Amino acid sequence: MTLPEMLKHVADLPAKDRGGAIKAISNLKPDLKKVLQLTYHKDLVFDLPEGDPPYKPLDVPDNWGYNRMPKELRKVGYFLRGTQNNLTKYQKEKMFIDMLESVSPEEAQLFLMIKNKKITYKGITRKLIEESMPELLVGEKENSNVKSR
Repeated sequence: MTLPEMLKHVADLPAKDRGGAIKAISNLKPDLKKVLQLTYHKDLVFDLPEGDPPYKPLDVPDNWGYNRMPKELRKVGYFLRGTQNNLTKYQKEKMFIDMLESVSPEEAQLFLMIKNKKITYKGITRKLIEESMPELLVGEKENSNVKSR
């Protein structure tokens, strides 16, 4: 099951069951935990231009089971503000576009949701994470510059 499929599964559950389900799945799949933390932790800010970059989605058949996102998640540190690397803005943007083009279209959309700090699957919200997995938000500064969505 891919990360977007996991989030869709949780979104399809009744609201009262989402918190427990997302916590249980995240304990089994640490990559999902990382996705949620990158999305909702106010101090993890992407050093990339606003909006979606131009990219060519990978052409894979439906239900192909293409699952590269966990491997590509390791690169996200290069795109965060405040990380130590020698990449220029252009290099970061090019690397991000290359990453989007190397994963399935659903995974690319999830990467864009992470970058834009808003997961659009029904019921997967910051409030859900605050209530069910507050440990993912530990260390946030009170007056962070990132808007809570």
